[in-house]
Amino acid sequence: MTTQWSLVSTIEREEKICDLAQQELKNRCRIFENKYNLSSDEFYKLFQEGKMGDEEDFFEWKALIEGIKEWACTKENLKGLIK
Repeated sequence: MTTQWSLVSTIEREEKICDLAQQELKNRCRIFENKYNLSSDEFYKLFQEGKMGDEEDFFEWKALIEGIKEWACTKENLKGLIK
């Protein structure tokens, strides 16, 4: 019983880490959103369509957005372990 509780506790802690990481990346995205007056969703769509150019900022912004998605996926996978 203790081992199961420990595992659940560890997974819940890891989920919190995912949340914190996503929040930090979202905060960094907001800088670009304000700078370019675009939401991250709008930017990502335009970037994927090749309509944003190849400025360094755009590649960093794209990486931040993809990082948010990866952390969300990781959190979902963790949730699946304790259901």
